[in-house]
Amino acid sequence: MCRFMVLLAWFATVPMAALGQEQVYTIGVEDYENFLPYSQYRNGAYSGLGREILDAFAKSRGYRFDYKVYPLKRRDTEFVRGTVDLAFPDNPNWVTVLKKGLKIAYAPMLEFTDGVLVLPRNKGQGVDRIRTLGIPLGFTPYPYQQLISSGAMRLEESNQYDRLYDKLIRGRVDGAYMNTRIALHYWTHVEKYAEAPVVFDPDLPHASGHWYLSSHKHPKLIDEFNAFMKSHKALVDELRARYQFQ
Repeated sequence: MCRFMVLLAWFATVPMAALGQEQVYTIGVEDYENFLPYSQYRNGAYSGLGREILDAFAKSRGYRFDYKVYPLKRRDTEFVRGTVDLAFPDNPNWVTVLKKGLKIAYAPMLEFTDGVLVLPRNKGQGVDRIRTLGIPLGFTPYPYQQLISSGAMRLEESNQYDRLYDKLIRGRVDGAYMNTRIALHYWTHVEKYAEAPVVFDPDLPHASGHWYLSSHKHPKLIDEFNAFMKSHKALVDELRARYQFQ
């Protein structure tokens, strides 16, 4: 009996991967269709640079990631509730009210710049010209919160990137606040546009930082991922180059 108890205790301390069993973790991700190079959810499949890096990490540790796809706001809610083990993308500055009271561990993964795209003729004309700002559904344009609260700027949401781009080109919105890398990827990969008909205006307020992998259930897993990003830099750089993420 004593030997049996000791054996049980030993099994409890041995990682599942060491016993030949995969440790499965769920990751809450977003359902945006045109979010490359970061991600893409199309025809029921989640893909992109983010997934390739995460899968490479999982493989190196003997884990498996199960991707749970949600609309953005629901994804955040499910993450806070603990329905999923991890979230990607996340950021310490996003939905802080919803996350209040949670001790969340973060690992920086991919850089981002969120800014305003405008028609070329409107570049450099200043923020006063932006009366209606288009955004993807669920986005929060943090640099413009004061203008929005004061009524000086109105928001118009679009549930698809294609619709937001078309609104901007047709002049239905004065600018579109979005991730600049996603916009660049879109313009260079959509055949109907011979060249990018809009430009990023760096003189307008914008936000830069990282997309993070996060968890409040498994902080040690986040530590492992941080270590992986440093020890496997050559592999990560190879994946970034494959997606032209420079």
